[in-house]
Amino acid sequence: MTTQRVLAAGAAAVMVAIGLTAVPATADSTHTLVTLNFTGNGCDGCVITPQQLIYASDNGGQEVSWDGQPRKVRGDSVTFRVPTESTRGMYFYIDEPAFDSDGFYDAAPMVVFQYAGYQPGEWVERSQAVKASSGSPCWAGTTEASVSLSVNVRKVRVEGVSDTRVRQPLAWVAPTEEAFGGFMNTDRGVIAANGDPGCGGTS
Repeated sequence: MTTQRVLAAGAAAVMVAIGLTAVPATADSTHTLVTLNFTGNGCDGCVITPQQLIYASDNGGQEVSWDGQPRKVRGDSVTFRVPTESTRGMYFYIDEPAFDSDGFYDAAPMVVFQYAGYQPGEWVERSQAVKASSGSPCWAGTTEASVSLSVNVRKVRVEGVSDTRVRQPLAWVAPTEEAFGGFMNTDRGVIAANGDPGCGGTS
């Protein structure tokens, strides 16, 4: 399986709180409202989990991390109130329960912010995304009080366990946002992890 594999536990959080009701989010001088608007096939009912992890080796000897609570997408949109400083190196797990019965896939797909070969502001079509050999789920972040990102979602079949092909959401920010750190291998444009990938360096 060519999808990036990493250690441990981050993806488990994606599977909890499926019925979570979002609390109205407000911004202040130290927080940012991040809204993901889903297009393409849409993602109503998906569960999105924001997280941040930058290893000490990529951050001047100090590891930084932040764990957000999963929220369900309603009306193809979801908003998170996050510490502004934690948007650097932030990534979003995406779980689409509709695919749970399609076969076993031992990793959690993530929203891709930038594919290798494409610059911030460039629009990436589905045909280009599925051919991309590497990309990054790690966001360079923002200093703004409110940010709205458009995320294109399509359904693709990728390699699961036991040589099976399973449907998974291919999700990427369009137009491209600047990534933080290095790129990871993809499988038909999908980046997935069965743990916490961390951001920075050659991650």
